Amino acid sequence: MEHISTFPLPPVTLVLGGARSGKSRYAERLAAGTLHGASPHRAVYVATAEAGDVEMATRIMAHRARRGGGWTTIEEPLKLADALQAAAAKSEPVLVDCLTLWLSNLMHAGEDVDGATDELLHALGGHATPVVLVSNELGLGLV
Repeated sequence: MEHISTFPLPPVTLVLGGARSGKSRYAERLAAGTLHGASPHRAVYVATAEAGDVEMATRIMAHRARRGGGWTTIEEPLKLADALQAAAAKSEPVLVDCLTLWLSNLMHAGEDVDGATDELLHALGGHATPVVLVSNELGLGLV
């Protein structure tokens, strides 16, 4: 069987899964175009995690090492709509990992969650390249 060379993504894709279920790795393959065996293309990774402890710092380093050099990384724990706007300048698919941490960051900072969500939806509506969003499916996994 022949590999599909390109897999056109819809404008927005949501990848859900339990904690440490492989959803980030799957989303990376979607955004980089390697899910069906094609050679990877460049993509933008918007990271919402902050290295608040050694465990999270280790996880962040593992994610970076796994992605390799074909990714542009934007670290933005709060202003996700702004990060998407910055990513748009690259004209490459975008992976946002992860919405659960982003919402947690907003709540912890006392930010307006509804307003930030509206801004995100507006940014997604005007984004020219595919965006892959990762989020935890609560109730699955270790917790």
